Amino acid sequence: MARRATIIKATRSESADPVLVLDAGSALYGRPLAMQTEGRIIVEAMNALGYDAMAVGAKDLHWGADVLVQRAGEADFPILSCNIVSSDEGSLILPPYAILERAGLVFGILGVTEPEARDAVRTGREKIEILDPVDSVGKYLSEVEGQSDVVVLLSHLGLEEDLGLALALPEVDIIVGGRSKVLMREPELVGDTIIVQAGYSGEWIGRVQVGFDQQGRVLGAESEFITLSPDVGDDAELKALVDEYKRLYPTPTPQS
Repeated sequence: MARRATIIKATRSESADPVLVLDAGSALYGRPLAMQTEGRIIVEAMNALGYDAMAVGAKDLHWGADVLVQRAGEADFPILSCNIVSSDEGSLILPPYAILERAGLVFGILGVTEPEARDAVRTGREKIEILDPVDSVGKYLSEVEGQSDVVVLLSHLGLEEDLGLALALPEVDIIVGGRSKVLMREPELVGDTIIVQAGYSGEWIGRVQVGFDQQGRVLGAESEFITLSPDVGDDAELKALVDEYKRLYPTPTPQS
């Protein structure tokens, strides 16, 4: 995370254009500190990095829907899913989309979760259902289009599903995908929809430069991925945050 901060801060400082920092989901689960804090350290770190939005993936539901909603309440950025609903009430447990304005350009950001995520729920009192992804995105798409210049979908469906969704819903301009663990060296283009994905487990960070015309239409995209190897220095602020959490949550010593 401290290496990721170095890249994000450098990109923001070097770019004259608006920069969005996005995550396609399953970000809150993984390393020991994330597990010990039920994802709280990840949210706090993403807050410090100024993330703009995140979708929900299966692993974000590991501790149950109630914990996920609690993490979303602690986030300074929207955690989105347009297809996770309460079994009892049938209502969404999180916002389906967010509208963000950057340098006069308005971005509509939708989040969508894979149906298999219902099997990831281990605990929690609130029972959930995960609705059909294409139907759910389609339900909100015109609403988002009407408020934005560019429609971005944060998808944890997987690459094959993203390709199909782009065919079914060509109004989506950009799909930032996850789940498939694909390190895409070039964006995939389906019609006019740009699809990108940047690996897994936080080992890489993807950087996509997108060109727009004066009406906000996407003209094209170039992408690169950056390996977060030891060659990338730790950001001091994020390293201090991680070190403090390590102090608060020391790794248990194995019993002999």
